[in-house]
Amino acid sequence: MKPVYVIGHKNPDVDSVASAIAYKVFKQSTDEGLYVAAVPGELRDETRFILERLEFEPPIFLKHVGTTVDDLLDEDEMLYITPDMTLVELSNLMRQHKLKTVPVLDDKKGFLGLLTIGDVAMVFMEELGQGKDIENSPDKLRRILETRVTDLMKTRDLVLFVKDEPVQEARTQMLATRFRNYPVVDENNRFLGMISRYNLLQMKRKRLILVDHNEKKQAVDGVEEAEILEIVDHHRVGDLETIVPIFFHNEPVGSTSTLVAERFLNSGVYMGHNLAGLLLSGVITDTMIFKSPTTTAKDRRIAEELSRLSGLDPLDWGKQVFDQAVNLERHSDAELIEEDLKEYQGGNTVFAISQVETVDLKRFSQRRQGILKTMGQMCQQRNYAFMCLMVTDILEEGTELLIAGERSSLAEKAFGISGVEGSAFLQGVMSRKKQVVPVIYEVLRQETMG
Repeated sequence: MKPVYVIGHKNPDVDSVASAIAYKVFKQSTDEGLYVAAVPGELRDETRFILERLEFEPPIFLKHVGTTVDDLLDEDEMLYITPDMTLVELSNLMRQHKLKTVPVLDDKKGFLGLLTIGDVAMVFMEELGQGKDIENSPDKLRRILETRVTDLMKTRDLVLFVKDEPVQEARTQMLATRFRNYPVVDENNRFLGMISRYNLLQMKRKRLILVDHNEKKQAVDGVEEAEILEIVDHHRVGDLETIVPIFFHNEPVGSTSTLVAERFLNSGVYMGHNLAGLLLSGVITDTMIFKSPTTTAKDRRIAEELSRLSGLDPLDWGKQVFDQAVNLERHSDAELIEEDLKEYQGGNTVFAISQVETVDLKRFSQRRQGILKTMGQMCQQRNYAFMCLMVTDILEEGTELLIAGERSSLAEKAFGISGVEGSAFLQGVMSRKKQVVPVIYEVLRQETMG
């Protein structure tokens, strides 16, 4: 059975990972399908800390969801032969299952070669087709039937595919050759199945449920080739398109974990204390322990119930988590910026905003100039008009905004900043989504109109 991947955004934060794992559990408890939690990027230190403390396995890493050769394989039982089989055994198997091509595998399902019905027919034609020595035909037939597969199978000039190859590359090779079937193997040469041109017509896209995002720039690579089944999110509506109508739950709350937890509570689906703790982690990190302006009454109400179920105090647990969030000694300037970087586009202007939460803003002061220099280099390399880094102090309830790029004046204008050298402290600014991104979009809109 092909899985449905429940996956968050690139540069996954705690809320993205928690909601993916929890929603996977919810779907697995309420539907018959196979669901797998996944992430398209590296996990952060605080996320690893939470997963380890609450005894969860990290989601699988899924770098790309474009259609691959693996998506062409069907789920039928895999039939194969071994090198030591005789022609009698082979003929019986091919006749019984109406096979025209069969793979030859070793005892560990490693791919060795192929044998076709044409190869078998050629043996008989070469030995008996001339019609000579008719009186010796029984002996010849006996020798033929005792022939081993290893003496007949083809091992050279075969076209085979590795499961992760893009379908388009496989299509090109299949159209350039005239074989009936093509073997598919994994990276260890383990045989997975056979495909043909017919499978190109029956290709199944990878199936996804997106959590904590709905914009293409933030989604896993290849998302345009996948089939999106559901979206659960708390951000502005983005630019992703679907083939058919889907379930799309988008609500202005502080975290996606709030919405996922609500599904559990309203549906009466069992939630263990560790899962409640995981969802609580998503709520308190995205709402900055309820100090973000995105925090709603629903976030507080759901968090209270999750705290009761998990036995974790939101404030104490939140401080432990945020203490893990920024390890300056372990990360380079580029890594700090990249960890929660999101790209945006307003008209023809492409910009980026990153955010780092801390409980001690002073720890960043000695790194400020190096970070600004790195931001400037990233703007040039990625063609950003400008980029911002929000260094948000949760206890002080404010953000030091670092700005770089050729058009950094746009960000300065957005927040009424003038005469600064790359940074300024914005008291009360905590939320990228609610207090920074919309303000910048409004400045870009005014510039376009003016």
